[in-house]
Amino acid sequence: MNEKPSLLMIQASREFTKSEVKIYDFIKEQLDRVIYLSLTELSEKCGVGDATILRFCRKIGYNGYQDFKLAIAQERSFDKELSNDSHFTARLLRNTQMALEDTLNLIEESVLTRVLNLIHQTADITIFGVGHSATTAYDLQSKLMRVGKQTFAYSDAHFQLMRASNMSSNSLVIAISITGSTKDIVDASRLAKEKGARVVAITSYKRSPLTEVADFVLQTSGKENPLDGGSMEGKISQLFMVDVICTGLSLLDLEHAKKCKEAASEAVTNKLY
Repeated sequence: MNEKPSLLMIQASREFTKSEVKIYDFIKEQLDRVIYLSLTELSEKCGVGDATILRFCRKIGYNGYQDFKLAIAQERSFDKELSNDSHFTARLLRNTQMALEDTLNLIEESVLTRVLNLIHQTADITIFGVGHSATTAYDLQSKLMRVGKQTFAYSDAHFQLMRASNMSSNSLVIAISITGSTKDIVDASRLAKEKGARVVAITSYKRSPLTEVADFVLQTSGKENPLDGGSMEGKISQLFMVDVICTGLSLLDLEHAKKCKEAASEAVTNKLY
């Protein structure tokens, strides 16, 4: 589809229902913000249901909300602004610093404490992540193993579902998704929840399909538009939260964490020249 979404909305506006007019009016006024909103967030701001948003997107010719957001991002051409900025390196640094500071400010100490205690007390821990969030999942697995927590990270959707199908009330899932709208992650987390497992979400969106499933939400700040998948801000905010979790967990039992780190380091020493 080559037509601009703004033009498609104008062309279809006479056929909009009252609910769809609400969506159209909000998008017109907040076009730059829409690409950073999850489906749930947009539906709440417009005062309509998720299904109404999806019907709106399909009415103007898109397969769904993510497809629509991608078209808006392309129309707005954020990448053109970056390429024309002679000081883009300094701007990237500022954005990264801001992502870290904002993530720190988003941490709710009471929620973090409960999550740390839950991880500390749980033996059956599984981490879900796909795409760029999969690398964060494996990083979390590695760091948790170094402090004595045996965990398994899965990035394949089928493996995630198979693992979730055999969970129980003794299981814990840590689901990682910047948008909180990645279908594979949401489906696996929902199945795990149905089996009795508790779910911790690491996401940049407080309101999303994933947070509706989660028992606890650790929010990061690195939101990204559809053209910026795997952005530095999104990734660095995730990795910061990983370090927060693993450092906090170590502080619950410093002696045990120290022994585990020493044992892990000794085990891989002969792998280095």
